[in-house]
Amino acid sequence: SKMAVSTQSTGGMWAAVCKLGAGMGHADSCTALLNLIKLGNTNVLRRYHCKYLRKAAINVTKTVTGREPEGMTPIYGGRALDMVFGFMEANVDHDPAYREGFNLAEFLGVERKVRITTMASANMILMRLREEFGECEQFTEELAAEMKTQILENAASGRQEEYNSRAGLAILFDQAGGKMTPEMAEVVTKSTKITSFIGELIDEIKGTWDQWDNRDGEPQDNTILFEHFYHGFMAPYFTDYRSETTRKSLAALDMDNDGTIDWFEFKTYLVWAGREYPHVKSADELLDHAFRFGIIPAGLDQNN
Repeated sequence: SKMAVSTQSTGGMWAAVCKLGAGMGHADSCTALLNLIKLGNTNVLRRYHCKYLRKAAINVTKTVTGREPEGMTPIYGGRALDMVFGFMEANVDHDPAYREGFNLAEFLGVERKVRITTMASANMILMRLREEFGECEQFTEELAAEMKTQILENAASGRQEEYNSRAGLAILFDQAGGKMTPEMAEVVTKSTKITSFIGELIDEIKGTWDQWDNRDGEPQDNTILFEHFYHGFMAPYFTDYRSETTRKSLAALDMDNDGTIDWFEFKTYLVWAGREYPHVKSADELLDHAFRFGIIPAGLDQNN
């Protein structure tokens, strides 16, 4: 109704900048003004500092309620500008009208996010990879399609994974057949929050690691031979050290291709397992989740 009267030359509107400005029957001015702009009202652009509208609505909401606006609140909610569905991105690429039309995220000075869900297209996944990790020869449409397939397979098997953190995206890339770069591995470790209990479990696994690290006759250097890693950690999951499946899983762990497994490479998967499955109760269970849901899928997707 507010838009209807606005198009009939009404002189103004009574409204607060956010929807919490009145108890009932209230349409906020932030949303109303942005709707007018989308309808082609260029006069609004000249008269109002529209790029500040979203920030003002967020600030008023926080003052009134003591918390951020609800995530899905139109215009000024935390996720209001997420790009979720692939058809939006496809239209931007192929329809000039979209490129020349009104871009809400750009207008408000907010970077539009590509949100990776089961509804995301391969092109959206590729866009997000490049946004997070820059250009890389591995970042192709074919691999992005494999990542899309992996997302659907995870969902079908009941695995509750997340792909919108840099760490989650890097692990998905690895599971889908990509070779996780050292930068990606570092992101997984540094950006992942783990509880003190998970940290204790990782320390317990590190104790076992150190025992094998000392078996090659060299000073302890946080690297162990493939064979030692197999006997120390992989044997419960792979029946033959020389099998193709075992070799591929070892290759997935050997991120720097130096023929050994170093602690940092292995810890990446332990940290990820602790983030994704924080309710594990023992070091053995943490290892099991790291192998079954991280290392083994990554190994099966190795192409070399």
